[in-house]
Amino acid sequence: MAQKNAKEEKSLSFDKIAALASGNERRIHFVGIGGVSMYSLARLTMIKGARVTGSDREVSERTRSLSLLGATVALTHSPDSVDGADLVVYTHAVGDDNPELIRARSLGIPTVSRAEYMAALMIGYRRRIGVSGSHGKSTTVAMLDAIFSHACSEPSVLSGADLPSGEPLKIGSDALMIYEACEYKDSFLKFSPTAAIALNLELDHTDYFDGLAAIKDSFKSALGRASDFSVVNLDDENLRQIVKQIKGRVVTFGQGSGSDYRYSIVGFAERGFDFTLSRFGSEIARFRLNIPGAFNVANAVAAIVCALEYGIDVEIISEAISEYRGIARRLERVGTRYTREVYYDYAHHPTEICASINALKMLTHDFVTVIFKPHTYSRTASLWDDMKEALSLADHLILTPIYPAREEAIEGVSSERLAYEIGARAKFSEDGDILKYLDLHTHGTIVVMGAGDMEKIKKDVLYKYI
Repeated sequence: MAQKNAKEEKSLSFDKIAALASGNERRIHFVGIGGVSMYSLARLTMIKGARVTGSDREVSERTRSLSLLGATVALTHSPDSVDGADLVVYTHAVGDDNPELIRARSLGIPTVSRAEYMAALMIGYRRRIGVSGSHGKSTTVAMLDAIFSHACSEPSVLSGADLPSGEPLKIGSDALMIYEACEYKDSFLKFSPTAAIALNLELDHTDYFDGLAAIKDSFKSALGRASDFSVVNLDDENLRQIVKQIKGRVVTFGQGSGSDYRYSIVGFAERGFDFTLSRFGSEIARFRLNIPGAFNVANAVAAIVCALEYGIDVEIISEAISEYRGIARRLERVGTRYTREVYYDYAHHPTEICASINALKMLTHDFVTVIFKPHTYSRTASLWDDMKEALSLADHLILTPIYPAREEAIEGVSSERLAYEIGARAKFSEDGDILKYLDLHTHGTIVVMGAGDMEKIKKDVLYKYI
């Protein structure tokens, strides 16, 4: 039965999916509508004219927003909610045992993944810039949006995080779509970019990929789908190993001498960096980036190189990059607790955790207290030692229960055990018990960190005082 369903889903062409999404008399149902990407696709579908219904496990700002805009959102996965739908779109966070999917398939209602639906909606855009990588996708998408908007290109954007506007979706012209190309479950193999950017490549999503070799093969295939060119970070060892196997035109960047575009950090601003960019040894310009984290320089260079390859004037690019101030939940300063600065960050992979903690230490010249919620049991288990090493960079660490997302618990994998193995600087706490320990036993800058639902923890840190 599973094989039959897979064939039925593949037989629905992108043209047919796009036609369904644009039909005024059509109804599209989204399973897991509250996720960032699903929310954006639902919004885009409503703008195109189709009627939207959906489901999710709990109410959120996004489900409330969709309801106010006219969507019908159920806070349960009920089989009868798909009755009468013309198409069902599902997030990869739900499995084949989801009652809505089972019902839709039994009724012969077409079901497509989020990636398939997103790919179908993008076919009408003349240029499509997809940003892939284990880290930095949302930031680079926002930087590209800033550059092309500054160049009056009116880009449309599908981001995995809120843009400066406060929304992850931006509706522009049909000349350009900038989007995140996520590797999870090979989602980015559904897309047909004109330009594909690869920022970095690491072992992740171990609930799907067998190992690093499988992820490399997936990236190689995804980058080879770009019709104009791909932009690849040659400083990344794993990308460097596959760069010669990527089909089509490849443009490289990095700090090493073998890159087509070579950059060097030449100065430090109050909250950022000055860097130069050269092409084949000839300097192009000096840029100022006004956000923290040296890793963001690499993200900026990736966006700059893509824009240069598409003919955007370097002065326009320089102005856009210097005016860029970051996006939500990416080393975002959100307020204070008593006199302590509080930051909000999405880091959940060991590399990201290291980079964020080190960036905050450099930025604040202060001790750093990390409140961290591990994201998924599989990631925590497979990256256990790296996770311990990364979190040990914190001067004080409060670990909260693992955010399971789509997964069941794994025996022996817990935040309690992680805290015990890290040692004295680490403390396990239930979400609701953080503040007493935070105020009595820690000091310095506070960062609420993780990819799960951290909003209540953030609000408690900012507004609830013991």
